Amino acid sequence: MDWQGIAAVITALGVIVLGWFQYNQQTKNKETDARLKKREEEDKESRKQEKVASQMIYRELWGLLHNLDGALRVYIVQPHPLDRAKFISVQYEVLSEGMISIMPMVHRMPISHLPGFVVELESNDFLYWSSQASVKDGRARSVMHNIGTDKMCAVRMKDDGVWKGNIVADFDERSIDEAKVKDKLMEARTIVQYMLPEIDEL
Repeated sequence: MDWQGIAAVITALGVIVLGWFQYNQQTKNKETDARLKKREEEDKESRKQEKVASQMIYRELWGLLHNLDGALRVYIVQPHPLDRAKFISVQYEVLSEGMISIMPMVHRMPISHLPGFVVELESNDFLYWSSQASVKDGRARSVMHNIGTDKMCAVRMKDDGVWKGNIVADFDERSIDEAKVKDKLMEARTIVQYMLPEIDEL
């Protein structure tokens, strides 16, 4: 028996098999690299679009703040996650000088802490609370008191029937033109509601 010949054949087969495995692994590595690169490009584009959207949202909120007499702050209340809302948060807010921010108070706040208030926000296209006493939910009334709000107006935002949040304007004790405030908030809603980014749960 030609053992040297057999050994040579086995060695040759080993080289072929090893070469195939190396080629296969290199192909997989290239495919993985391509997928990662594509994902990075998509993430970069998504961040760019979100940045542009945020700039436009802030522009609308600043416009409201400066065009609504007596406005203390304008902000957006958002439920999250959208498919099974458990919390509400404020991640967009503009303030008059010297005003207290509501963002730290309404950050991942369980909906169960404000059940009545959240039901109102979700169920009504437009809301006007003429005083702190007109707010039924005790915790929401307490937040209003702590940030110096006397009255509030809110418009609901929806997309494909899903509640996305509310644009809210807080006011001092001066009387307001409810119809004007409603019109201004609804104008802003048409611009904001379809570009509003979901709150990142990470």
